[in-house]
Amino acid sequence: MPVTSFALLVCAVIVAAALTVWAVSSFGVLTVVPVLLAIALLARWALAHVPYDDSRT
Repeated sequence: MPVTSFALLVCAVIVAAALTVWAVSSFGVLTVVPVLLAIALLARWALAHVPYDDSRT
C-alpha cells in the first residue's frame, strides 16, 4: 500500500471519528446509533463479494 493511500486512510478514520463524536454530542446517542448502523450495513452490502457470472458463455 502506498504511503499516500495509507495517510488518506488514517485521515479518513480520524475525520470519521471526529464527526461521530460531534454528532453524538449534538444529536444524542439514540439518534446517531441507528444512522451508524445503517451506514455500516450499506457499506457491508456495497463491499460484498459478487460471484462470477459465467452464464453468457
